[in-house]
Amino acid sequence: MVWKTRWKFFLNAGGALFLLFMVYHIYVSSLHIYFDQSKVRNNFMRSIVSVVEMHGDGLRVEKTFHQPFEVTPFLTQKANLKIYRHVGSWEVITGEIQAELSISGKFNYTITNTGAYMNGSTPGPFYLPYSLVDGKPVHDNSEDSSSQNKLRKIDDGHVAEMSLSLKNLASPDQLMQLLSDYDVGVSAMPIYSGELTEPDVSYSRAGMFDYNIPHLSLKPLSEFKENGTRWFNYFVPDDTGQMQEQVQAMMSDLEWMSNHLEYSGAELDKQRLAYLKKNGVQVYGAVVTGPVRELEKLTKVPEFQHFHLNRVEIWNWD
Repeated sequence: MVWKTRWKFFLNAGGALFLLFMVYHIYVSSLHIYFDQSKVRNNFMRSIVSVVEMHGDGLRVEKTFHQPFEVTPFLTQKANLKIYRHVGSWEVITGEIQAELSISGKFNYTITNTGAYMNGSTPGPFYLPYSLVDGKPVHDNSEDSSSQNKLRKIDDGHVAEMSLSLKNLASPDQLMQLLSDYDVGVSAMPIYSGELTEPDVSYSRAGMFDYNIPHLSLKPLSEFKENGTRWFNYFVPDDTGQMQEQVQAMMSDLEWMSNHLEYSGAELDKQRLAYLKKNGVQVYGAVVTGPVRELEKLTKVPEFQHFHLNRVEIWNWD
């Protein structure tokens, strides 16, 4: 009797475990079926691309639609994607991003840089126009001279990425017009969204007004819809008519992500959005890429300042 009782107990326990396993399997399978729908995947992808690229000065996220995203039993979506930069016509991988989006809308991500060089080639900072800080251009030109010297020493068979700042705020269309005579692509523009409220007293007393601040970036349009997706690699100077659509898409993404996602900086982005709706979109620099000789020409344009040479690659320009 004791043996039969024990056997019955083990059978019941085994049956319960098997039933629990089947329920869990059905639950997880149902989750993957739901989260694999194009609308759900697109919203997750839009979250990653919008937040990362709008805060990343020309940084791009791999846009994949075939690789399945991980979904945890607690309804958190996870993805590991490549990040890259446009250098000439190449998409140069610079690292990886690990992103998570919870069912409550909390969005977190970490970026791991996997560049080829120990001392790296990070994008240069953008400096606010002096008119915004009520100052005069008193600064050290060594960084500009260094980038210009490097450009001169690079032969014609190379392309590069370079950051530059504007001496005055401009609309995206105005900046594209300044660049229209040069064979370059524009991958990002720093946007002034009212971040500077009061000049730093210590800088003012020293007579220096070289400010670089955290900012949003105007990035090329990316759209994720159920009937398809599209995105631009960079703005093209000879197609200034596209800028209105690009700006509207950026404003739409900014409003969507700051209202639907909980991420570090979301409240600040809401303030930025309110400023941009009231004052319009103005930029004060650009990340450009193209042949080194074309970039060298840009260093002589009087409206530009503070040049920083980033990555350099062998010729790959169309």
